Amino acid sequence: MIKIEGGLRLSGKSALKSGAENYPAVTVITVVRNGAEYIEQTVKSVIEQSFENLEYIVVDGGSTDGTIDILKRYDGRISYWISEEDSGISAAFNKGVALAGGDYIIMMNCSDYFYDDRAVKKLADYIKLNQPDENTILYGGAVVINRLGGFSMCQANHENLANDCSFCHQSVIMPKKMLIENKFDERLKYSMDYDLWLRLMNCGARFVRLKDIVVSVYRTGGVSSNPDGVIIKWFVKMVNSGRVDMPGLIMAVFEWSAARLRGYFKRIIGDKIYLRLVSVYYKLRGRR
Repeated sequence: MIKIEGGLRLSGKSALKSGAENYPAVTVITVVRNGAEYIEQTVKSVIEQSFENLEYIVVDGGSTDGTIDILKRYDGRISYWISEEDSGISAAFNKGVALAGGDYIIMMNCSDYFYDDRAVKKLADYIKLNQPDENTILYGGAVVINRLGGFSMCQANHENLANDCSFCHQSVIMPKKMLIENKFDERLKYSMDYDLWLRLMNCGARFVRLKDIVVSVYRTGGVSSNPDGVIIKWFVKMVNSGRVDMPGLIMAVFEWSAARLRGYFKRIIGDKIYLRLVSVYYKLRGRR
């Protein structure tokens, strides 16, 4: 596939400002492939941020559904975007990091978006005030949208990270240097962010929870919702911990089997009926 690219960089312009009142330069990276349904909302949430020392990079994996047309529509507001085939999400993450010019990086996936137009400014204010070192990962909260359109708050906490990943990378801001020296594992199709957090934790990285800052809105149902992901997640924990958690494997296999059965059932009865049944289930559970 032919490489297509666009954005302000091609005309020699930069969105980043050197020495901007001691604020960090922040790069937001979006990776996408065939995300025309939600990519415009994602793009707008980034380019409408009130924080000025920010650049935006979009890495597209060769979309064929109209995503490129939407990116072209915002060509004058995106720092740089590129579209070409790649080997998956991890490779796209690493490509985006290599292209980034900021001191700090936020990964904002397609279909997700910033909670409000001051989300990045709040993170930058914290960094300016507290001056965390290059071994510190900062993260805030996230609002989760489920498949029925319902909202819930993600109770992010890194203290149980060895057993579960309770925060999403869309709400994480971290030094670019960490991502240059510790790349996403391109062999992984799922849980590549969890794998990275565990590797960094094992290397002594410090995680700081920003309790009063909600950073992102995250939609369930993407790649991370694939049933195979629960098995990969267990494998990632085993590799990084050096121990075989058999109860965890049994639970992962149970969750994988249940998810597969739900998938088969959904294909048999159709999306509309399936979602109605799920809606009834949640309503009945809510009455208890």
